[in-house]
Amino acid sequence: MIQFSSIRIIAGCLLLCLLVISCATPTAPTGGPPDREGPEVLSTEPETGTTNFSGRSIKFSFSEFVKRNTLQQALTIEPDLGIEYSINWGRKSVAIEFEERLPDSTTIIVTLGTDLADVNGNKISSPKKVAVSTGPEIDSGEIYGRVVSARTGRGESGHRILLYRTPADLSTKAIYSAETDTSGRFQFSYLSEGTYKAFWLNDRNRNKIWEPERERAQPFPRDRLELLKGATDTLETLYVANADTTAPNLQGVGLFSSRRLRLRFSENIEWTNRSQVQVQDSLGNRYADAYPLYRVPEERYILFVQSGQPLREGTTYRLALSSVQDEAGNILDQQVMEFTGSAQQDTTRQRIIRPVHPDGIFPDEPLEMIYAAPIQSTVIRDSLKVVEGTSLFNQWPNAGVDRNRLLVGPNPRWKPGIDYEIRVWNPFFEDYRSIKPTIWHPRDLGALNITLTDTTDTRKHRLRVVSAVRGVIADTLFSRSVEVESIPPLNYKLIVFYDANGNGMWDHGTVDPFRPPEPYFIQTNVPVEKRFTSDVTVDL
Repeated sequence: MIQFSSIRIIAGCLLLCLLVISCATPTAPTGGPPDREGPEVLSTEPETGTTNFSGRSIKFSFSEFVKRNTLQQALTIEPDLGIEYSINWGRKSVAIEFEERLPDSTTIIVTLGTDLADVNGNKISSPKKVAVSTGPEIDSGEIYGRVVSARTGRGESGHRILLYRTPADLSTKAIYSAETDTSGRFQFSYLSEGTYKAFWLNDRNRNKIWEPERERAQPFPRDRLELLKGATDTLETLYVANADTTAPNLQGVGLFSSRRLRLRFSENIEWTNRSQVQVQDSLGNRYADAYPLYRVPEERYILFVQSGQPLREGTTYRLALSSVQDEAGNILDQQVMEFTGSAQQDTTRQRIIRPVHPDGIFPDEPLEMIYAAPIQSTVIRDSLKVVEGTSLFNQWPNAGVDRNRLLVGPNPRWKPGIDYEIRVWNPFFEDYRSIKPTIWHPRDLGALNITLTDTTDTRKHRLRVVSAVRGVIADTLFSRSVEVESIPPLNYKLIVFYDANGNGMWDHGTVDPFRPPEPYFIQTNVPVEKRFTSDVTVDL
């Protein structure tokens, strides 16, 4: 027979479980297709635009369960009223409850930003605002704009813009803030008339205060806006320079043999014509040069290099790197790391990694094939077969080896109207790999015509045409218009800017003192077709 005390204990445990369940973030039902959509705000109480609001609570109802610990980071209340509030959760709702009466004749804006996520981590697609007025009218002025990456030309969510009334003390908290949506667009709504100043900020601690010693800021093309009552104005488009300003670091050196090294970097790296690797002795004297073999395609932060001299077991060496850069262009100017040599024999299985230019080559350019290790055996060179049209060449006259690369050159040029097939030996599979290269003859090339919208602008502008596979195709100055001729049929990134100070680079300006960004334009994935000229109009 169950005693009364036991019943009380069981009842207490059940009550405790219910309390825990009611306080925890609810969990969505399992099963069905994976959830990849962020939460939506289905309704608010009161509705945005409400006037003569006398309540103390603003409630949001969601389409699904929300991850509750993401709310605090996502929530902003503007202007800063200095009134404490509490958060009261329902199953799929949340209420912001103020502990004091709201001031009279004031427009209050409560925003849920893009940090708000559902229980699966999917974020809300764009900020959701609720604006109410404690008076008979609600402020209706608007300021909008867009933030775009200066490197990719694409808008991104999560960029933060601060807005001050002038005269503004930039060392204090901004009265308003906005976040960009997935297209990079943002909007300040429900503003009263007045003069405003806005800028982009990498607001790391989300406190709406610019801390110049640790946070980056960039100005918009306009320093101040005079906003009339109920009017709408624009800050235009802001091109944000690469947020990544940290150069890559060499994190580790591993030896696969007495000559083969595996370098691991802190991030993906790019190897340029200026990049160098040198092996030094323990005193810093040059011992041997090293050269890159290849980067791992799936792990571009891994680089294999080959030392020109054996690295003796038990001996301390220094690896000196210079001019290695990350994908954002930050350069590792100089870094030295010590390591110990090895007597390990190289057991790397020789194999094909990839061709250097898989998209195409010019008539006087060789086909280059990268192998995993230096090519020491004559088998790879001697096994080469070239099919020119219908003729098979078992001994191609213009072929050679450079370190770990097989070079199959034209003889003396690749012939127009002829199809080629290059059969290269892959020792790993003990079989041939067949490559049918695309060869860009003059008739296969195209052109780009770039024209400024303002054809009266006679200032010299800088143009850069960049290919993902070929690098910089053109870097020139022009006024009004320019044509870049005889370029391969690929997709290009175009960058145009007015170099006001003549330093050869685009300057994004300063917030305080205000110096506007130099006029800038970027467009990616500009296609060039063979025998055609692609026209691009540039609006700076």
